[in-house]
Amino acid sequence: MSKYLLLYRNPPERQVPSPAEMEATIAQWMEWKKAHPSIIDMGDGLLQTGRVLKKGVVSDGPAVESKELVSGYSIVECANYDAAVVVAKACPFNAVPGASVEVRELAGY
Repeated sequence: MSKYLLLYRNPPERQVPSPAEMEATIAQWMEWKKAHPSIIDMGDGLLQTGRVLKKGVVSDGPAVESKELVSGYSIVECANYDAAVVVAKACPFNAVPGASVEVRELAGY
C-alpha cells in the first residue's frame, strides 16, 4: 500500500460559502470519509495567506499571479494510483466550480 496526497486547487476568486452551504459541504465530506476507508488523514483547508522562501528571501505568498491556489489536502492509502484516483473522483471538492484535485504519490522517506 502506498500513500497519496490529494491536493485541492481553487481559482483565487472563489466564493465564500454561506453557513448553510458550509454545513452541507461538511456533511458531504463526512460521507466521503465513511465511504472510503482508505482516507487516513482528511487533511485541512489552507488559508490564502502565507510566505514563500526563495533563495533565502522571504516574501508574501502564495503568488498572486497564480491561476490556481492550493486550498487544502487529504492523504489516502491505496494499492495503486488507480485506486487513489477512484477516491479522488468521489471527493466533494470536485463540485467546486473551477477547482481541481491533484493526486500525488508520497515518496515515503
